[in-house]
Amino acid sequence: MYIEEKTALASFLADFSLDVPKLDAMRQGIELYGATRFSPFVIFSPDENTLSRVIAELFDPRGSHGQGLLFVNALLQKLGYPRLGSKDAVRVRREAMTRKKRRIDIVIETRSYVIGIENKPWAGQQNNQLADYFEELSADLRGREPILIFLSNQEARTAREHVHRLPYFAGAGEACLYKLLGAVIDDIKADPPRRFVEDFNRYIGIRFGNHTMDDEADKPYTEAVSSEFDNIARRKAIAAVLLSQAALHTRILDDVGQYIYSEITQKTGLDWEATDNGGLGESITVQYAPWGLRRPNWPVNCYIAIEAQGSRCDKLMVGIKAPDAMKIAPHEQEYASPARPLLQHLVMSIPGGRKTFWWPWCQRMQESTWGSEFAARLILDSPTGAVDANPYVQDLARQFVELGMAVVKILDGNGRRLKG
Repeated sequence: MYIEEKTALASFLADFSLDVPKLDAMRQGIELYGATRFSPFVIFSPDENTLSRVIAELFDPRGSHGQGLLFVNALLQKLGYPRLGSKDAVRVRREAMTRKKRRIDIVIETRSYVIGIENKPWAGQQNNQLADYFEELSADLRGREPILIFLSNQEARTAREHVHRLPYFAGAGEACLYKLLGAVIDDIKADPPRRFVEDFNRYIGIRFGNHTMDDEADKPYTEAVSSEFDNIARRKAIAAVLLSQAALHTRILDDVGQYIYSEITQKTGLDWEATDNGGLGESITVQYAPWGLRRPNWPVNCYIAIEAQGSRCDKLMVGIKAPDAMKIAPHEQEYASPARPLLQHLVMSIPGGRKTFWWPWCQRMQESTWGSEFAARLILDSPTGAVDANPYVQDLARQFVELGMAVVKILDGNGRRLKG
């Protein structure tokens, strides 16, 4: 039986491989005329300020979208408040200064409400931040109702009894920005803003949820395999491939890690070593188990790394990890790095990143979920079928080289003093 199944699998793969050139051509034609994966949000990978500008524009009835009160009324309705009327005056401000010299990301003032929106897609909350914002919104009400919205997947640390938490993306039964925008898309009258909101919502689903890009260009492959599944003789062969899916997924991601290692070694001419969490494919299946590279003479717990902030290859972060002994919890001190004081100001010299207690420089990866579909796309999007020919993987390797050399320049000459 085993020999028969193995023969059936070999036969299926041999026959299917003959169809791959035709399927490749179909996929390229779909891309050429449909551009199914084009998205300005994916290309530009917006930061917190850019997202705030987009959200403020949508919630402003005078915004360029031309849809009037559609979005702000959808927001009020989602939170359980009465809608605004067509004659209600609305004023929208960004970066509104508070009496304590803080800035609320978005403030919407109407005849009935003073609405503050604090946008925190990634950064942590400052001390007493939300409580101060609610106090500010309540300072000059003149009969209006204060509403503080925390646009974040985090839980509010202060003023919880007053805060309306609105995650970017949430599961069934919980309000979120993704569902709010999705509910009004059909009500947008003009094509340009409708396409914009559809694209923005697709970005939210991919970046903050567990969605993968709905790619029409992949349909020739999936339909070809599905048709083979109807053939009873082929079904066991396809099941054998599915059985090995996890192993293939890990192998592809390990190939990415090996390519990054070879590139940083070759391009820098220096010795590098990997963290002891296994290969890249194994490490990022575990939350907070970084895969990284470091120079042998670097202080402990300092490396250029990729890490899953969620479970099973989700919410991936890339950057320089060197936890701050002064900020992390007492029971986490074994993870602290003596290199952190020298790396504190990396966010000032390397654009595009942010600083946390654990990372002196980091950013959410453009492709933040590396599931099996992502691994398959690495192969399909490669001109040769090898991951080292994929432009995305090549860019990631270049980023590792740049980050690695930035740390080398800072720690060079301090290794003996800091080694621990």
